[in-house]
Amino acid sequence: MSATLLPKDKNLSSIPVQEPTKLSDKYPILKPWKWSYTGTVNQINANSLDLTLASKDSNCPSSTIKYHEFIDQYVPEFKNNAHFSLKPALFTGMLQTLALANPGLNKYFKVYYGRELFTYKDGGVCSIDYVMSNDQQWIKKYNIGNKTAPFDKEAFDKDAQETHPKDWPRLQPRTRYFTEAELTDIKTIKITKPLILISHGLCGGSHETIIRATIDKIDLNLFDVAVINSRGCARTKIVTEKLFSAYSTDDLREVVNTKLKENPDRSIYMIGFSFGATILSNYLGEEGEKCPVRSAVTVCNPWDMIYSYEKMTFDFWASRLCSKSIVKFLVRTVEVNMPALENCMDPENTRATHVFTKDNLKKAKQFKTTVEFDDTFTAPYMGFKNAVEYYSNAGSINRLPNIKIPLLVINAEDDPVVGETSKNLKNAVLNNENVMYISTSLGGHLAYLTSNNDSWITKPIANYFKNFEEHIEK
Repeated sequence: MSATLLPKDKNLSSIPVQEPTKLSDKYPILKPWKWSYTGTVNQINANSLDLTLASKDSNCPSSTIKYHEFIDQYVPEFKNNAHFSLKPALFTGMLQTLALANPGLNKYFKVYYGRELFTYKDGGVCSIDYVMSNDQQWIKKYNIGNKTAPFDKEAFDKDAQETHPKDWPRLQPRTRYFTEAELTDIKTIKITKPLILISHGLCGGSHETIIRATIDKIDLNLFDVAVINSRGCARTKIVTEKLFSAYSTDDLREVVNTKLKENPDRSIYMIGFSFGATILSNYLGEEGEKCPVRSAVTVCNPWDMIYSYEKMTFDFWASRLCSKSIVKFLVRTVEVNMPALENCMDPENTRATHVFTKDNLKKAKQFKTTVEFDDTFTAPYMGFKNAVEYYSNAGSINRLPNIKIPLLVINAEDDPVVGETSKNLKNAVLNNENVMYISTSLGGHLAYLTSNNDSWITKPIANYFKNFEEHIEK
């Protein structure tokens, strides 16, 4: 994706401001009129996309169903004006978001991964974690899900040690690299089962609670599932001078095309969470009519990155509790990968500026906001003069009009990272029949935590893919 300035008539991002525009952002006042644990769904859509229903009888003519009618019938949790209940103690979006960061939640969603190191054409690498919880060989070998015998951690750790690349970081629990034989099977055995590819958030990877909770609800007898861990994320090394950004669409494109080449007859679905949703949406918009993905879901996408930047910079709580932790992760990612990042591969490149220097890293350790990081690293590297210019052009709101596949969008109006749905975004959605936008009054950022420590949105997302695969004609 070319990091060029969009013409004014193609740039749908908000006009940036230099100071808080709301009194409630500038001062740390409490807003009890927004406290609640009972939420409401609001559908925003153009109301016109026709989906063709699959017919079991070849002699019967095919019929159609409107996109919003498909949602109402098969995913009733997302019906317009539907209600849902979250954990009463987490009665604000910020409390929901902070609670999601509790690593103890992962114990409720025990997902098992086999990891592939995927090499891009430019020499960089990502890791792809395939869900192996339903693999019969793994189930038998490690006693996965066996109620009469515990998980054989000793055998798993032994295999993990034998397959682990030298000098690479240790992996998250229940995750190990594939053996060569396992990886060969993954790539060469022709599988027609559809594949769901997941793109994680800015500070995340396959270990994220929301990702594990979503996988926990997906029917693994019907789908294969894999998480694409971006360069430098989920304990994947950066090996070239390239960091992830909102423009990392070529990375997604390479993975999707490779997986289709390995198994041309299978369908591809995708899910994007937070910043991963931005990259995914940009990719879908670039692909347009030729997009090979059947359908996709985005959750808590900062569509208008200007809007999100203002929230993270000017909101009292978001700037102190969210922005600081995110920038800490970003700086740490640069720090541990400096041996690769500081080696400028193309000193003659006039588009980008070499910014991964020890001086910039020293300065970065004092950063408190994400805009400081993007001003120093991301924007100049991508060829923009500052972070705001990068946000304005890279926001996926600008590619939304060209999305041509059925896209289910889920955003919470109390999201402390993304903020409320902007007027520009609403207008863009209302002009694209392919987009079903689910606005929820509550949920925080990627949270939606209920009293049983699960996420309310995970089951309807899983049902969406299941019913789309079973009822919509290819």
